[in-house]
Amino acid sequence: MARSDWAALLTEPAAEYAACTELERFGLKPYLPQLRKRHHSRTGKFVMRHYPLFPRYLLVHIKDAHHPVVRMAQGINRFKPLLADDDGRPWRAPGPVIEALQLAEQRGDFDEILHKGDNVTLKYGVLATVRSILTTDSNSTMVNILTPLFGGARLRIATTKIARA
Repeated sequence: MARSDWAALLTEPAAEYAACTELERFGLKPYLPQLRKRHHSRTGKFVMRHYPLFPRYLLVHIKDAHHPVVRMAQGINRFKPLLADDDGRPWRAPGPVIEALQLAEQRGDFDEILHKGDNVTLKYGVLATVRSILTTDSNSTMVNILTPLFGGARLRIATTKIARA
C-alpha cells in the first residue's frame, strides 16, 4: 500500500462542498477536483462558477479513508462512505495520477470557458485581428467560427488556436 495513494468518498447528492468543508474542519485534507463553467446570473451577466469534476465524490489520502470522523462528517454518505469493491477494498488512485489531475485543474484543462455566440479571434496568423463569432460550444477539440469576411465565411478550427476577443 503506497502512502501517497488516494481513496474516494461518496457524498450525498450536491453535498460535495459541505463534505469537503466538514472534513477540513476535522483536520483532514480532502481534495475536491473542480471545473469552471460560465453561469447565467440573475442580473443577466455571465459569471464563472466552480462545479465538482466528479459529482458525489471527494478524494482523501488512503491513510485517512477509515478515519472515524469520515462517518461523522456532514455531507458524506452514511451507509457507504467509501468507494470500495464487494470485498471492502477501497478504490485507489496512485499519488502521481492525482498530482497530474491537480496540475490539469490548475491549468484550466477542464474549464468550459468559451460558448456559442462568444466573440473570438485567432491566436496568430493573418486573421488574428479579425473578430469572429463562435458558432459551437468549445467542448470538443474542433469548433466552428463565423468570420465577417466574404459575407460570412465559416471556419472549422482547433480550440487551441482561438482566444476570447
